[in-house]
Amino acid sequence: MSISIASFLPLISAIFVLILGGFVFLKNRKSKLNTVFFLLSTAIIVWLFGTFMLFISKTDNQAIFWDRFVYLGVIIIPSLMYHFSLVFSKTKNPKLLYLGYFLSFIFLILSRTDYFVADLFRYKWGVHTQAKIFHHIFLVFFSIYLFLFYYKIYRYYKKTKGLEHNQAKYIFISFLLLLFGSLGYLPAYGIGIYPFAYLSGVIFVVVLAYAIVKYRLMDIRVAVKRSTIFSGIVIAVTASYALTAFLLSQTLAGDGYTFKSQLIIGLIVAVLVAFGFRPLYEFLKITTDSFLFKGEYRPQELMADITDVLSRTLDLDKVIKTLREKIISALRVGEMEVVVLEENEINQGQPFRTRPLRGRDPQGSPLLSIKGRPFRHALASQVKQGRAFNGNPLYQKFIDYFKKQRDVLVLEELQRKYADRIKFDQSFLLIKEMEKLKTALLVPLFLKEKLIGLFLLGAKKSGDMFTNEDIKTMETVGAQAAIAIENSRLYEEMKDFSKTLQKEVERQTKTLKEANIKLEQLDKAKSEFVSIASHQLRTPLSVIKGYISMLLEGLWGEVSPEQKRHLEMVYLSNERLIKLIEDLLMVSRIEAGRLEFDFQMVSLSDIAENVVNELKPLADKKGLYLRYEKPAKPLPKIKADPLKIRQVVMNLIDNAIHYTEKGGAAVRLKQEKDKIIFSIQDTGIGIPEKEKVTLFEKFSRGKGVSKLHTEGTGLGLYLAAKLVEAHQGRIWAESEGEGKGSTFYFELGAGK
Repeated sequence: MSISIASFLPLISAIFVLILGGFVFLKNRKSKLNTVFFLLSTAIIVWLFGTFMLFISKTDNQAIFWDRFVYLGVIIIPSLMYHFSLVFSKTKNPKLLYLGYFLSFIFLILSRTDYFVADLFRYKWGVHTQAKIFHHIFLVFFSIYLFLFYYKIYRYYKKTKGLEHNQAKYIFISFLLLLFGSLGYLPAYGIGIYPFAYLSGVIFVVVLAYAIVKYRLMDIRVAVKRSTIFSGIVIAVTASYALTAFLLSQTLAGDGYTFKSQLIIGLIVAVLVAFGFRPLYEFLKITTDSFLFKGEYRPQELMADITDVLSRTLDLDKVIKTLREKIISALRVGEMEVVVLEENEINQGQPFRTRPLRGRDPQGSPLLSIKGRPFRHALASQVKQGRAFNGNPLYQKFIDYFKKQRDVLVLEELQRKYADRIKFDQSFLLIKEMEKLKTALLVPLFLKEKLIGLFLLGAKKSGDMFTNEDIKTMETVGAQAAIAIENSRLYEEMKDFSKTLQKEVERQTKTLKEANIKLEQLDKAKSEFVSIASHQLRTPLSVIKGYISMLLEGLWGEVSPEQKRHLEMVYLSNERLIKLIEDLLMVSRIEAGRLEFDFQMVSLSDIAENVVNELKPLADKKGLYLRYEKPAKPLPKIKADPLKIRQVVMNLIDNAIHYTEKGGAAVRLKQEKDKIIFSIQDTGIGIPEKEKVTLFEKFSRGKGVSKLHTEGTGLGLYLAAKLVEAHQGRIWAESEGEGKGSTFYFELGAGK
């Protein structure tokens, strides 16, 4: 028997149905609809594969066997189709369904006998069994249940809208095309029609695949795309094999269809596949995208593109603009709005505010973008206050919903799922709100548990429904967008805070400047007052000093020892006042910048030795030692004001004597490179660590020092530091702690 091209039509159809049915079942094994469809596909595959084997059978017995095998699938198809219609339309009719399966079982048993099919009709294209009495009855059963199937689908089509309405339409069409395969019964009644009817399996799969792609039927869109390409390759290879086998069988008809001919066919097909696979794959891919997946995008590329842009900007307006442009372009939606919620809108229940996009309409009015449509400022202000045009809070129903749920809202699915809900139920209100806003897909933007914003997408321009792949892509993009929006918002808040902080700093700086000017004025007034007061006090103090000196010298008569003792006390107190006045005058001159210096080359060693000799009686009086340790070799002179440096040395040695109770002090000088360093080391009260910081400040006195030196003012070290600094030197102190003595140093440049 020669093999014709027609013999392979059932096999090609069976391959298509196998791929589609397998993908549907593997996509969602728990779905009852997917399971029933898989069983129906299996029955159709049995029918088509058995028919193929019938056509290539070499003996009459083989032909009868495979034709009866065909009816293992055909007999169960009407019941499975009716079952599919019940599940799809969400209706129940168990009596008719059970009756259908029962009758199918009876006919399956009868199909094994000669009362169903027997003998063969012979045609130019092949052979077919002859229908008998029970086959006629089966056709009645077949027709009734197919009618029930189409009636159920049609009724469901009439009462539904939107997504399910379109799904029902394409199911009806695809199964109506499958009905074309029933022409395969005609050869059983002696009508030798060429068996192109078996192509109905291919057409059925193509139409059903289109419904899956466009209207998310049974949720296997991506699988269909891959399976379409795979099926195309299988068909091409099968067709090549069939055509080669047919041509070769015609050429070698006299020699029979031997192993040699099969080997030649295999080699020819292998060569065709090797050289034609890649061009065929690319052709099928382009064709599939053009017809079944027109406008298809790559989710990975979309997410990578968005991530790349969002990672390079912190401008919130640019982030929103990028998201809108990329998503609108990829999904080809008519409208889209990115809604950003304020920080306090969810947790604290504050009024909602959409984010205005900058711009103006042709008439110059500020614009606010809502779902990509501009409104005039009068209406936009209502939106900014969180109120729609009917007075209800804009988007508030969605915000309330997402407090409890995080799933994406699809308008078509809500309409289908809650079609029977009562008016003003939450689901009903969500549907009405989405319809009012013309939103087909609403995606929440969550950052952990915090709702950042919303994506509101209008319907696709093509009229296609949003697929599960679209939804998953938008969920992923939404997660990235939430992070980018939050980062941008925090950046804007930081900028606003920086501006506010800058203004506050400028205001405070201005206040401080004004306060500083006032302080400078007050300080100047204080210095002038001290200077004037000091000058005014010096004259009477000098007069007092003069008269006391004359009294002590006996110019006005002899004074008694008791009188002399009291006069000496007055004299010393007057001297302390004069010294205090001198110190205050010097402080005021230093701060006013009016202190004059008489720089000359002087010997610091001579100054130190003279001061030590001058103050030694004071040390002896307290029972302390005071010594000057001359350096081993003469030191170079320094350029300095001798009176000012003498005052520094005097203040340091005087302090050492006053703040030492036992032991004494040693004065030393040494040279280090171009520096002369003066030091005085005492065995006095020492310096606590925390007091070292304020040691050389004005009016600063250590804790408890007043008990040892009640006349101190806290100006001695301050003046010493200022005078040393005026000579471009430095002064410091070292001490191991309280009660362990201290060493004061100052250094000046040698030969300067």
